[in-house]
Amino acid sequence: MNETPALPKPGDIVGGKYRVERKLGSGGMGAVFEVTHRVTSKRFAIKWLLPEVATEEDALKRFMREAQAAGRFEHPNVVEVYDIGQDGASFFMVMELLEGESLADRLGRLKLLTPQQACEL
Repeated sequence: MNETPALPKPGDIVGGKYRVERKLGSGGMGAVFEVTHRVTSKRFAIKWLLPEVATEEDALKRFMREAQAAGRFEHPNVVEVYDIGQDGASFFMVMELLEGESLADRLGRLKLLTPQQACEL
């Protein structure tokens, strides 16, 4: 019997070493969670492939390509990818946890960006 991929919940341990703290957001292919490493207590973000696409071969290939591409760069404007893993039938990417607000939240707060603010982003 095949295991069905599922999203983790706060308190779950994924990959045997990360405790899920909270969901940060989601998009078309994945959901992002804040996690804490059980031994080091370091916080990370984990991008979790959504269950509805986790069984699609093309989606998994895109997910792996994203991890490989991000792993090649070291730049202040590119999130660092540290690891990729599997938990049961689900796949995840361990990334640097960034603090701040999304562009959507900033636009909601400011309503309009100056040209200088837009260029800085």
